[in-house]
Amino acid sequence: MSAPTPRTALLIGAAGGILKEVSRELAEQGHTLVLFDRDAAAVHLLAEELGRLTKVEAVVGDITDIPAAEAQLTDIVDRFAPSILANGVGGDTRVIGYADLTRDHFDQTYLENVVSSWIAVKVCAPRMAADGYGRIVNFASAGGRTYSHFNNAAYVGAKAAVIGMTKQMAYELAGTGVVANVVAHGPIATDRVAGAFERRTEESKKDVMSRLPMGRYGTVAEAVGSVLHLCSESAGYSTGSVIDINGGLYM
Repeated sequence: MSAPTPRTALLIGAAGGILKEVSRELAEQGHTLVLFDRDAAAVHLLAEELGRLTKVEAVVGDITDIPAAEAQLTDIVDRFAPSILANGVGGDTRVIGYADLTRDHFDQTYLENVVSSWIAVKVCAPRMAADGYGRIVNFASAGGRTYSHFNNAAYVGAKAAVIGMTKQMAYELAGTGVVANVVAHGPIATDRVAGAFERRTEESKKDVMSRLPMGRYGTVAEAVGSVLHLCSESAGYSTGSVIDINGGLYM
C-alpha cells in the first residue's frame, strides 16, 4: 500500500480524549497538523511532542465562542488550507433525568456539540470544495443514534442533531471532492469518561458494566481507527455515513 499523500489536518479539541491519539497517528503519517484547543498548556505540550515528527501549529481558542472562533478558523484556512477537519468537540458525562433538565442545559450542549461543529465546517468546507478535496469527521455518540444510559436528553438530542446536520452537509457537498461523515462512539475510556466512572458508587459501577455487552469500556486506541479511516484518501466514496464504535451497545 502506498504512503498517504501529505495533507494538512485541522483537529478541533485536539489536546484531549480520542483526538489526541488521532493527532499522533496523523503525525506519524506525515500530515501537517493544526491543533486547536482551549487548554493552552495541553495543546502546546502536544504540539511540542508531535513537532518532532511533522510540522505542527498550536492554536489556543474556545470553539464555543463563535465570533472569535470563526475569526481564528478563517485565519487558519487562509494560512494552511486544511483538507482534513476532525471535530472532536463536545461531550457530557452528566446523568440528569429529563424532568431535571433546564433550558440552560440544552443551550450549553447544543452550543458545545452542534453549533461549534457547524462553524468549523462552515469556514473550512468552501476552501476544501474549491480545492476539490476534503475529509470532514464530526463526533456524535452512540446515544445520539438511540438513547443513553450514561448522559441526558439534552446531550442525546444534540448528538442526534450532529448526525442529521452532517448528513445534510454531506448531501450539499457531494460531488465537490469533499466528504463529511460521523463517528458515533459508545463508552470509551478517555480520561474524562474514566474519571466520571470512578466517581460512581460501587453499586453504580456494577450496574454500568452490566449494561455493556462487552463488559468493559472501549479503549482510546480502539476508538481512533474509525476516525483515521474517515480522514483518509480511501474514504472518498463514504459520505453522510455514521460509523458506530460501541462494543455492541444499542445493537
